[in-house]
Amino acid sequence: MTRGRGRRSLAAAFVLALLASCLGGLSAFAGEGPVPRFEPADCPFSVPMDGSVRYGRLIVPENRSRTDSGRTISIAVLILKSRSENPAPDPVLYLEGGPGGPSVGYYEDWLSSPILDHRDLILFDQRGVGHSSPALDCPEVRSARLEALSPKTDPESARRTMLESARACADRLREAGVDLEAYNTRESAMDLADLRRVLGIRQWNLYGISYGTRLALRLMREDPQGVRCVVLDSVVDPAADEYAAAPANARAAFDRFFEAVEADPAARRAFPGLRSVLEETAESLDRKPRLSRIRLPGGKAATVRINGDTLRDALYSFLYDPDSIPYLPFLIRAAASGDVSHLAMFTEDLLYDDLSDGLYYALQGHDEAPFSRVTEAEPEGYDPLRLEREMALAFGSGRADTEANAPVSSDIPALVLAGAFDPVTPAEGTRRVAKRLSRGTFLLCPGSGHAVSTSRELERIVAAFLDNPSKSPEGLEPKACRVRPFAVKLFATAAPYRITTRLFSDRDLDTAAATAAFAGMFLAGSLSLFFTWKDRRREGASRLGIAGRLAGGVGAGLDGLFMVSLALSVAWVNRAEPSMLFFGLPPSMAFLPWLGRLGALACVFLFLGLVFLLKDRGISRPAKGFFLALAAAEGLFALSLAQLGLI
Repeated sequence: MTRGRGRRSLAAAFVLALLASCLGGLSAFAGEGPVPRFEPADCPFSVPMDGSVRYGRLIVPENRSRTDSGRTISIAVLILKSRSENPAPDPVLYLEGGPGGPSVGYYEDWLSSPILDHRDLILFDQRGVGHSSPALDCPEVRSARLEALSPKTDPESARRTMLESARACADRLREAGVDLEAYNTRESAMDLADLRRVLGIRQWNLYGISYGTRLALRLMREDPQGVRCVVLDSVVDPAADEYAAAPANARAAFDRFFEAVEADPAARRAFPGLRSVLEETAESLDRKPRLSRIRLPGGKAATVRINGDTLRDALYSFLYDPDSIPYLPFLIRAAASGDVSHLAMFTEDLLYDDLSDGLYYALQGHDEAPFSRVTEAEPEGYDPLRLEREMALAFGSGRADTEANAPVSSDIPALVLAGAFDPVTPAEGTRRVAKRLSRGTFLLCPGSGHAVSTSRELERIVAAFLDNPSKSPEGLEPKACRVRPFAVKLFATAAPYRITTRLFSDRDLDTAAATAAFAGMFLAGSLSLFFTWKDRRREGASRLGIAGRLAGGVGAGLDGLFMVSLALSVAWVNRAEPSMLFFGLPPSMAFLPWLGRLGALACVFLFLGLVFLLKDRGISRPAKGFFLALAAAEGLFALSLAQLGLI
């Protein structure tokens, strides 16, 4: 299942749009009648003012089995209007993964979707998530994650810290009046059945990814007459024991990855014995963890421990993304060589996860964890979900009925998608679900991981299925599904990703100001070459001072060229191959460290020349001050590049 969105998508940082406050444009659905009801509401964020986006709240009972409590909650709902003047009457309801992943705040991701060519698209934040109220956030868990990563915390203490944080969050939510037993898949499915009725929709189409497929399957059981067709991508089978199966699923995904490397002749030559390299590196990091500095939400820095599980977790997580898979050998090789900067950035990204931890643990602790056959014995090998299960049980959110984990059979038309590299919802399990759907079509993408349908080509296939569910796409082999060749050449560095996240995702003013200051000084320093060259024949001019000034100008030019080259390369990668950015830049950019070293060398000559330049009476004080500032800028720039591993 997905664990929310981090900072890895930078595309939104480059998009500028004219936005305005949302208007309550859903008055046709408004009503002051009994629960459930739908109410138009002001958007808590900005949207286009052309009427293409509408927002409101669904008011429902918190716990339908305890209606005497009278407590209600609200579900955030956002409707994207179709681009068609005569849209189909059956909209698409998108069900996000997680559980606990927000949806409505990411509406911009859907504005270019082909789904909107013929249908409205409905997004919602599941009860307990995002803009729904109450939102079951757990700051206790987020703080505990950082404490667990501290070099001072041993593994067993880290485990206890995480379990205590789950209990503390659950206790706080209960004290606030939240009925944690009500935050489960069945109640969420009933929310959606109520939403369909109050919006006056006869039938709609369900489109679920990851945990969203489990919710879709439950809705197919609870409200089958309201469902026209379903798209199930990376299916969470309610009948499977996801915690017991997690070690085997991870192992199988790792096996497929290494087999794919071996099957690629160029990759096999470039990365010989990669499986052994991973195992040896992970074991080495377990014996002697590395320390690394990361930046926390809010701007503070912290030192964290990078161990073998950090490397395993990174590989496991990146197998979700088919566009990242071709670069994973570089991640392993970098760690093997002692460079853990990529793993540090991966760890940092985890702290920016926007999943609702409270909903995640309450729901998993109610629907899944109590039924798992996992024993208390230590698992053999890597188990990515062991602690997650223990935290879900620690939440104490009750136990679902047996129907929650029963297989779902249906004759509703279904398109069922799976990726061969998926480490969490493997293709075999997705295929089993498809077999229970008498009108289901199963499509396996050999080159994909988790969330198959997010590529543009698969989006079109999904849209075509929604237009005509009776026409099966079986037999298709979309290009997006094919196994991509592994990258064997790359300028492997985490620095560009670190810089761009600071500038565009974190919007860090200090980084932006420093970047602007460096750019201004290097431009001015480059221009100073002209004046220095003219001044070289001045009577009484110090030759060594002139040489230092020339070196400073050359250094400024080299540093400026470094910045321009890096910016252009990042811009190209972000547009053409965004997933590459986390791992590095095209191999043609391998000259950057040499450019940085030459700039640093020129800075040394500038500092040496300053001794003579400052004694030169023919140079004005402002000019001397400028070269002092230029030397400081070039020196700080060289130190920054050294810290980033770029020289």
